[in-house]
Amino acid sequence: MKNIYLNVFNLFYFLLNIVAISLLFEKIKSKQIKFSQEYLNLINFVNSNNGYINPKLIPNEISNANRYIIAKEKIKKDEILLFIHDEILISKLHKLIFSKCQEAYGLEEEYEFECIVYFMTIDKYNSSSIFKPYYDYLPEINISDFVFSFNEKEKELFKETGITEGIQNYEQFLNKALKPVEEKLKKFSIKNNIKYENLLEEFKYNFIIVGTRNFGRPESIFDVNTMVPFLDLINHSDKNNTYWYYEEKKKGYVLIAMRDIEKNEEITDSYGKYSNSRLYEIYGFVIPGNIINDNVYIRINGEGITLNINFLNSKIESMFEKLVRMKNYEFNNAKNYILKELNNKKDYYLKLKTNRFSMNVIIKEHIEIINIFINEVQKYKI
Repeated sequence: MKNIYLNVFNLFYFLLNIVAISLLFEKIKSKQIKFSQEYLNLINFVNSNNGYINPKLIPNEISNANRYIIAKEKIKKDEILLFIHDEILISKLHKLIFSKCQEAYGLEEEYEFECIVYFMTIDKYNSSSIFKPYYDYLPEINISDFVFSFNEKEKELFKETGITEGIQNYEQFLNKALKPVEEKLKKFSIKNNIKYENLLEEFKYNFIIVGTRNFGRPESIFDVNTMVPFLDLINHSDKNNTYWYYEEKKKGYVLIAMRDIEKNEEITDSYGKYSNSRLYEIYGFVIPGNIINDNVYIRINGEGITLNINFLNSKIESMFEKLVRMKNYEFNNAKNYILKELNNKKDYYLKLKTNRFSMNVIIKEHIEIINIFINEVQKYKI
């Protein structure tokens, strides 16, 4: 009798749990998703300026530094996801921005990237700027995510990886952008009671923002750097599910689904066919398992050679040619020499220690590439 009562109680408890869980799910389903006011302002900014945002798109607002767009429901192939009109594009083609560019850099066409950086730096302090909803939703940036944040010790440590060449390029590019407008920024800081150091940091922040988020116009007579509100929330993937283009007749950027996109799937774009080293240099991130092969640099008898597994056989032939045909090495001696250089390079990578996630991914991939070359060289016969 006791067991009967116990079983009835367990059944009742089980059913009660099912009801409670069902009610919870209904509550979640009926509850509206709340977005930040900055995001709502951005939507209004786009829509009120002849733009269009597909209502199936919603943001995943993890933090101010990590936001991306997902599908609220299934999206069909070829469905239009976004249209961003010229009126809210930040580029040298915008009349307001063009005049500021002339003031800052003159008529030099080579400064069209830099003038966006300069314009955004001073315009962010304009409380009535038409671009304020865009500025307010730009992400926080962690400088340590980028290769140019390497300290002197790290520069020396990683100099044989090839990755640190991007540091010098960055510094030269930043100096090119900053030097012609330094005096103007100092005057602006005094006039507006802003610390020059803060304005300078804002300039560097915008330099990174423009460098990592701008779009070109490949289908336009103008191929210029352009900041495109909302569209620049779309993250990169080497298996992207959308593509974009500039529509001349409608005067704006269009984003299209290139295949069916499932509910809760992230909306992604391709920034280009880049290896992880290149992604890290430009954008400050890597893709573990990136389908685009990286390059490893070694020296064969004092001459540099790039190892890439897409050109495995030709690279191996080139190494042997440098030694056997051009340097008069015996084949076996050449083989041993090449294996020695490959193993030395592998040992170099194995000894590298870093807390940087991106560099650890790159190091691991480089070791994998070297191992492939070692195995193929061992089997190689003339």
